Amino acid sequence: MQKKTRITRRTNAPWRLIDLFSGAGGLTLGFSRRFGNEFTSVWANDFNEAAGATYNLNFGNHCVSGDISVLLRDPSVKIPKADIVIGGPPCQGFSLLNRNRNSDHRKQLWRPFFEVIDRCGAEVFVMENVPQLLGSSEHNEILGLAKKMGFNVVSSKLCAADFGVPQVRYRAFLV
Repeated sequence: MQKKTRITRRTNAPWRLIDLFSGAGGLTLGFSRRFGNEFTSVWANDFNEAAGATYNLNFGNHCVSGDISVLLRDPSVKIPKADIVIGGPPCQGFSLLNRNRNSDHRKQLWRPFFEVIDRCGAEVFVMENVPQLLGSSEHNEILGLAKKMGFNVVSSKLCAADFGVPQVRYRAFLV
């Protein structure tokens, strides 16, 4: 595991972006030139093949479909260098609607998220999830690992309506 230093911006080059648990690419879209941002998506992953195919139609043919935990064990899968990793690991493990959430394996999918951060050398990450993540034992583990990797992390619960979205929807963000 590499220790991070300060962000070093390459001149005249967009930031290289990896999107995990990407779905059709909603987070990537927010980071794209379509919204005036200087990010270029270089790799993405989603478990769902249809979502991955949609992502590829929208952002280029670099979304790999499949279980990220399995893909990371495959030596033929190469994670490209990137400046930032974004994504929203499955939230069902933290959701109050999940009666079996204490034993839900999806609560651990933040681990491959950080493995990708380590492999690609990213200096920034943005993780989105349900507010129940905040204050959980997994949240504390995430903060501990991020600190060990050299990150300073800010976690917050945000409401979409406060940012112009016509919906009252609360989400946790870790940056």
